[in-house]
Parts: sequence; structure tokens; C-alpha cells
Amino acid sequence: MTTLLRLSQLARFWEKNPRTIQSWIRLGRLAAIRSPGGHFRVRVADVRAFCEREGMPLPPFAAPAVRRVVVAGAALARSVRIAGVTVEAREDPCAALLAVADGSAAALVLPPSAGSVDVAAAVAALRRHAATRSLPVIVAGKTTRTRARTLEQAGATRVLGAADGASLPAVLRASLGLE
Repeated sequence: MTTLLRLSQLARFWEKNPRTIQSWIRLGRLAAIRSPGGHFRVRVADVRAFCEREGMPLPPFAAPAVRRVVVAGAALARSVRIAGVTVEAREDPCAALLAVADGSAAALVLPPSAGSVDVAAAVAALRRHAATRSLPVIVAGKTTRTRARTLEQAGATRVLGAADGASLPAVLRASLGLE
């Protein structure tokens, strides 16, 4: 779905008169479409291109969404380098779970076992709550087939063994819809 912006939104942000924005459209500086009612609407992508080209500040409502991935363990976090994704490393798996509890994270990466934390029970708990029900949870690290099956049954989106660790960035990109 393409988000369309009204000229008044842009004028308010840039502290310009809406007629100034209209003149930019008429001059071809800012691409726009007409609504069925004859009003100009501007695509978010066109606003981004205009701001880049003209050196104008990018309105926050036109900025690309920042995807936040929480990773339990610094070693796992170092293996995740994806453009447009902010990676937050938490050494303590409990801290990683708390960091995603509000539903603002785009994905969670956990090790298959984490000391005193029952990872399968934690994943199952995330699936029971509305804010985290659809959160992609990827479990990555050395594990047995039985443990991997238990994690999948608990609701893990993907379980990657130690040999699959290099595919973590690709799995995350696919889970976030970046591919």
C-alpha cells in the first residue's frame, strides 16, 4: 500500500504555504498525483527524492521505518549487518526478552539454550501475548534435532543450527520482508 501525503501536511512541516507546495508540483520539482476529487497527493517515495534533491529536511512521517532487531549475545549480534536495520545486542537473554515485550521490535534472535532461561518457554510466552504474537523469533546456535523441534513447536519462526549460522542475516532479511 502506498502512503499518500496531503500538501497541508508537507506545508506545515516545511513551514511553507500550501500554494508554494502546489507551485513546486506545477513546476515539476515535486511529483504528485491527483485524487478523484482533484486534490494533489504526494507519494512518500517522491517526498524522499525531493528532499534529497532539494536539500530539504525529510519529514518524520516520510522517513523510512527503522527496523529494530534485538539479539541475545554479542557474538550473534556481530553476525547481523543489514542495511536499514538497527541491531541491539543484549548479553542477558532476559534483557533481550524484556526489550521486545512492548512490541516495538521487528525481530528477536535467541540462542537455543541460555543458562537459567528456558528458551522454549520464553518463545511460547511471546506467542501468547498480542504485542509479540507475530514477532519473528529466530533461534540460532548449536542444538540437537529434538531441541530444534521443541523450539519450533513453542513457536520459533526459524531454528538455525551452528552450520546454518552464516545464513542468519538472510533469514532475518526474509523475516523482515526486505527480500
